[in-house]
Amino acid sequence: MRYMITKSVTTMKNVFKILWLLAFSALLSCSGDDAPNQPQMPSEENNLLQLQNGKIVDANKNPVYLKGVAFSNWVWEDEPQNLHHNETDFIRLKSMGMNSIRFYLNYKYFEDDQNPYQYKQTGWYWLDQNISWAKEHGVYLVLNMHVPQGGYQSQGNGDALWGNVENQNRLAALWKEIAKRYKDDVLIAGYGPVNEPVPTVSVSQWSQLAQRLINEIRSEDRRHLIFIERAIYVKGNFVPDENQNFPIVSGSGVVYEFHGYDPHNYTHQLFDWANPNDGGKYPDENIFEVISGSWYTATFNNPKAPKGTSNWAYFEGEKYKITDANIKFAYPTLVGASAGGKVGFDAIEVNEYNPDGSFSKLLYASDLVNSSGWSFWSENNSGSFGSNDSDGVNDLKSLYIQGTSADSNLTGWGFPFVPKQGYSYQINGWMKGENLSSSSDCKFRLDFYTSTEPVLSRNKEYLEYTMSKVLQWAKTKNAPLYMGEFGAGAPCFENGKGGINYVRDMVEIAKENNIHFTYHAYHEDAFGIYRGYNSLPSSGNANQPLIDLFTTLLED
Repeated sequence: MRYMITKSVTTMKNVFKILWLLAFSALLSCSGDDAPNQPQMPSEENNLLQLQNGKIVDANKNPVYLKGVAFSNWVWEDEPQNLHHNETDFIRLKSMGMNSIRFYLNYKYFEDDQNPYQYKQTGWYWLDQNISWAKEHGVYLVLNMHVPQGGYQSQGNGDALWGNVENQNRLAALWKEIAKRYKDDVLIAGYGPVNEPVPTVSVSQWSQLAQRLINEIRSEDRRHLIFIERAIYVKGNFVPDENQNFPIVSGSGVVYEFHGYDPHNYTHQLFDWANPNDGGKYPDENIFEVISGSWYTATFNNPKAPKGTSNWAYFEGEKYKITDANIKFAYPTLVGASAGGKVGFDAIEVNEYNPDGSFSKLLYASDLVNSSGWSFWSENNSGSFGSNDSDGVNDLKSLYIQGTSADSNLTGWGFPFVPKQGYSYQINGWMKGENLSSSSDCKFRLDFYTSTEPVLSRNKEYLEYTMSKVLQWAKTKNAPLYMGEFGAGAPCFENGKGGINYVRDMVEIAKENNIHFTYHAYHEDAFGIYRGYNSLPSSGNANQPLIDLFTTLLED
C-alpha cells in the first residue's frame, strides 16, 4: 500500500510537469500584442472622473461638464443639519439641468477639538446618506472642506490654520481618512482640501500645505480629482501674484479652482457683514469697475479746514482739467494729515465740467452716513477714523479722522469714476474741526490713478475680462478650471437690480469657455436659490425666476 501511494504521487508530478512544459512552449511561440497571456504588471482601472488632455472625462473617456450648485449645509453649525436638504433636493437640482454639488464640510462634523484624530460615526453616517442619494440620482459631489481646523478662511479669521502646525496635521489626517473611505465612490467627482485659503504671509504657505494635502490624499486614493483653489488673498495684500494666487503644486488629477463674485460691491450689496451700501444694478454702463492701478497725482490746492476748532463750513475745490493721458480713473478722498485733533467730513459732491468750463453733470454725491466703501491709510499708522452718529450737516451723520501725526486719508475706493480728456473735475463738501494742530492739512481731494488695465463699465465685457486672467493662466498648465462659487446676494434680485441678468452672463461666459461651475448657494438666506433657515426648501421660499433661468440655460 505504501508503494502504490508513492508511485501515484510520482506519476501525477510527471503529468503536471508535461502540462507546464506544453503551456510554456505555447507562450514562447507568441510574441508582442499576439501574446494575450503574457504576464503584466497589475494595473488600477479608473472608473472615476479623470483628466485627459486637460479635460474632465468619465471612465469611457467621454467629456463631462460639471454644472451645479453648492450645498452650504449651514456649515456655521458644528453638526450636520438635516433640514438643509433631503433626497427631494437632488431631484430638484437635476430638474434644473444640474449634475453636480459642491458639498460643504465642517471638520467638526467628524472631529471634536477635545478628541483630535478620533472621528465621529455620526459624520460618516450623514455623508454616506448624501453619497447614497447622489448615486441614486446621478449627481456628482465635490467634497469641500469649507471650515478646516484652524478656522473658516474667507474673512481672514482663520490664521490658526497657518500658525499652528497641529491644525495642519489634523486636516491632513482627516483628508487621508476621507480618501481611504471613499476612494472607490464613482459619484464623488473629487476633493476640495481648503475653501478660499487666506495665508498669513505668502502664497507659498498655501503651496506647501496644498502639496501636503495632495500627498496625503494620494497615499490612499490615486484616482479622484483634487480641486485646488487659489488663495483669495494674502492677509493684508489683495493684489494677486504672477500665478493669480494659485499655489504651485505637482501631482496628477489636479483641477484648478477660483471663485467669481466680481464686482463684489454689487454681488454683496446691502449685507451688514459685507457691504451695507447700495451697490447699484447690473448691467450699468455708468458704473465703472477698476481692475488695478497706482496713484498718479491729485488736486493738492483745495482749501484746508482751519486750525483749532471750527463749526461745519462748506469748502469748494479747484477745477482740475485732465490733459494727461496717463490718468485712467479717480477716487474722492478725505484728507486728515497731521490732524492732531479731529476733522469731520460730510455732504460731499464730485462735479464734471465741459472743456469750455460749463457744468456737465454731478458724478457723485454722498451724505457719508457710514464708512462702507472708504479705506483708511496713515503714513505712520497713527490716528483712526469712524462714523459720527450724532453730528452732521443734513442727517446728523458724518465721517471723521482723528489723532493723526502724519499724512493720512480716507479713500473712496467704492466710488471710482473715469475722467475724460479735456474735461475738468471738482470735489466740494462740508468740514469741521476740533483742536486741529497748527501743522494740520485737512481737506477734500480728488486722487487720480494710472493703470495698464482697462477701466470697464459694469457689463458682460467686464465679467469676461475678470475671468480672462485665470483662463490664460490655466492654459499654461493645460488644466481645467472650476468656478467653485459664483452668485449674487438676495438684494440683487430685488428692485430692478438685475440679478437674473448677472447670473445669465456668468453662466454663458462659463459655458463659452468650458469653465466648470457651481452656483452659491442652494439653500440659505443670503445667496440661496431657496431661502429660509430651519426648514426644508419649498416652493414658498424659492427664487423661481432664478430656477427658471437655470432650467433654460442648462438644458442638454
